[in-house]
Amino acid sequence: MRWTVWLSALAIPFSYGTTILLARTSPEAVGTYGLLMVYIAVVQSMLYLGGDAVTIKFLPEIDASQRLSFLASYFLVICAASLPWLIAASLWAGKLHYLFGNHGSTSFQLTILFLFPICILGSLSAAALKGLLEIRWAQILTRIPTIGFFMSCGGLFLWARPLLATHYTQLIWGIYLGLTALAAFVGFRRLNRLKRWKDAWRYLHFFLPRGFWKYTLSLQQLSFINFFSGRLDVVLVLNFGNLTLVGEYVAIISLVETIRLINRYLLDTLLPSLTNMVAMGNLPGASDVLKVHARILFLANTATTCGLILLAGPLVALLGPKYTSLVPLVILLSLLVGLAAPGTMAGTMLSSVGKQQRAVWLSLGQVGLYVLLFLSLWPRWHLLGAALAYGISWVLTKPPLLAIASRSVPFRAPLAKDYAMFAIVAVSSAALEHWEPLGLGTGLAAWVVAMLLFLFFGQYSIPEILRLVRCFVPVSSFFPKAAGNAQ
Repeated sequence: MRWTVWLSALAIPFSYGTTILLARTSPEAVGTYGLLMVYIAVVQSMLYLGGDAVTIKFLPEIDASQRLSFLASYFLVICAASLPWLIAASLWAGKLHYLFGNHGSTSFQLTILFLFPICILGSLSAAALKGLLEIRWAQILTRIPTIGFFMSCGGLFLWARPLLATHYTQLIWGIYLGLTALAAFVGFRRLNRLKRWKDAWRYLHFFLPRGFWKYTLSLQQLSFINFFSGRLDVVLVLNFGNLTLVGEYVAIISLVETIRLINRYLLDTLLPSLTNMVAMGNLPGASDVLKVHARILFLANTATTCGLILLAGPLVALLGPKYTSLVPLVILLSLLVGLAAPGTMAGTMLSSVGKQQRAVWLSLGQVGLYVLLFLSLWPRWHLLGAALAYGISWVLTKPPLLAIASRSVPFRAPLAKDYAMFAIVAVSSAALEHWEPLGLGTGLAAWVVAMLLFLFFGQYSIPEILRLVRCFVPVSSFFPKAAGNAQ
């Protein structure tokens, strides 16, 4: 968890730095960056059969001598399962504009689509390291594209801005794919150095563990639906609006996505921890792991949600003066997405025990509700309508999913009280910002008050806070007496 949090904290400024650089280059450039996010979501949801959870679930359960054979076999299955999609894209290449917009030639869009194995290998290597609890290396791999992308775009912005402004499409796609290939190479080199992996090359054969197809196809069903719930917004804004509107939408979504991004970072260790605990039959240990993650998650959720609400004005100003009018949208989306964000735990909890199928109907309902709201609100309010449709569809479906997951796992998952405290503080912050827009100084003061209120009413004691801090910082090195009391 320490490596996850510190490397995530290092990477987040680079991630938003990239958005700011491209937003200042042009709305079209940041819009293309948004299309790259859609492409990544398409690969992860439609072409990456089952996703990371398959590797994280099965790798701890199988013998070390079989692990390389499993990864190679799984990759072949992914490529074979993607063939129908690639054939369809080749036959009806003109329809790709619904996904990529009228930006770039059809041949360019097809080429990008056929390069998807690069993204799969990058994800597969990181997932394998997570499954083996090599969390440090997994986190390093996932940060390579983020940090490298900012450094590449930053260099172009400073010393070759005309080139970036003119050829942003080729540069954005080329940089991302190159960095992903580098991450995949580093990841598999690390795996090859693990005990019994080098010898496994001699006995490489096709191998899939028992239960693979049932678990994987069930996950793929949910993953397919999650694409529409997660990235359909950008696709619809692109097709009902234009690339400039996509750029504005991506700019505000990139700020708000901080909430879910930090959630994903903090939960990166939850699934491998739970799968390893469940594999050992240690259900009390699984409950403890979930409780620690949940307490940290609600604390982080409060910090990011209230921070974005109370500091929306100064944060939007970083994007440039042309985005100033979008401040109310950032506040609204921050509240709605923040209230929905704890539901991220639900999918992880269900996947850890193979019950992810229970999320399908709610996820389908979310997609249907979003489309209905978008088609109703877009003609009148455009970006405001898109933001309302996105936020409302998430907040009406994710908290119920969290309740379902809590009742579906074979270990205790008391989450309702923490969620209630978080929701009260977040709604109060939004009401304050709506009543009296705050500047940087007053916003920071209000954020501190909000955090203190959450800590007090959430019953975070000093010993518990010290225990949580020890997940990220070796407190005993600096405060041995305090750490001993916390222990």
